[in-house]
Amino acid sequence: MENTATTSTNQNAPSPEGADCERVNTILDQIIVGQEPSAEDESYFASHAEDCSPCFDSIDKQRIFVDFLSQKVGRKGAPAALPQTILARLQAEMA
Repeated sequence: MENTATTSTNQNAPSPEGADCERVNTILDQIIVGQEPSAEDESYFASHAEDCSPCFDSIDKQRIFVDFLSQKVGRKGAPAALPQTILARLQAEMA
């Protein structure tokens, strides 16, 4: 996945918690879908999580949720023949 910084127009404007909690949620959403955060986002995320109690609680809850899903919903691998099946169908379509 491509690293992209999450910037917003109110990035420097303090929120009621004193920091941009929405940016933290955006970074979390990107991580959840497998997108690697930029170095800038990682730094912001770490420093913000240490300073913002509501965000820290949210991160902790998300971690618990992800751990729960990992335990209860196993990842199923793709069938070994899938790449050959896809290639065969593509070749048939192109023929």
